[in-house]
Amino acid sequence: MRIVAFIILSLFALPIFGQSFSESDIKELANQVNEQIKGVDIGNGITAKGCLALGRTLIYQYDVPDYWEAPSNIKEELISNLKTAGAAKNYFLYDIDVDFYYYKGNSLIKKVSVKSNEFSTYNFELGEYLSIKDHIKSKDVNLKLKVPQGWEVKEGDRPNIVKKFTKDGNTYLILIKDNMTFFSRSESKELLSDESFVNEFVEESSSYMKNSDVIDKSVVTIDTYPSVTFKVRGKMERSGITIPMIMRCWVVFYEDKIVFLQSTGIDNAEFKALEQLYFLITNSVIFPDQYN
Repeated sequence: MRIVAFIILSLFALPIFGQSFSESDIKELANQVNEQIKGVDIGNGITAKGCLALGRTLIYQYDVPDYWEAPSNIKEELISNLKTAGAAKNYFLYDIDVDFYYYKGNSLIKKVSVKSNEFSTYNFELGEYLSIKDHIKSKDVNLKLKVPQGWEVKEGDRPNIVKKFTKDGNTYLILIKDNMTFFSRSESKELLSDESFVNEFVEESSSYMKNSDVIDKSVVTIDTYPSVTFKVRGKMERSGITIPMIMRCWVVFYEDKIVFLQSTGIDNAEFKALEQLYFLITNSVIFPDQYN
């Protein structure tokens, strides 16, 4: 079955798609794959009949010999091979289900169905707490939060960035700026009740993006401190190349400081999938000094 999965993936090694992949796109892809694999002998007496699409499901069809019997773990092995080859990530991100049909003559003798969510390769587990207390860039803010497992912890490369977590081009960072004066929690709460102030603050905070578009914004609380969260998409230029970017940011009004907890990535389905992880990281934030 590893050979079967390898042949499938060598003919369907999906690149990173755009922001969406429609049913029409899936149908077109199925037609292309069908032309490539139809009649191909993939070994052990198994021949590819073809590939078709039904809604958001790709269906691979095979002719198998009379002596063939499906392994008891055929589904688990198919998923494992798809993950190893890298296609599972795209199936998950773009909500593509995959069916495998096995025929003896004109009779369907085995069907294996894999839902898109079963292809997830993401780890949403958090590791140990990381504290920025006494960090040279912390501006005396005592904050700790949990690091996502498998992500690299780096020092900030700009003056106000304390730490950042990175993986595969995605980033979650801690950035701290001085506020104009000291604000108590009640004063910060009152300030954030002013909708015009929040709108202006969000607009200014996302101004580094070109053609920025605020998707949502709301006032929240992070470990008892009044905060605002917003998501914005726009474009950024890197070495002459314009890249569509998206950001989810939480801004904590902490006494005489403003703490930015900022996640950024390319504007595609991967960021949407990772938002769950970014919420978990932010939910782990603790300001220990308030409990002393």
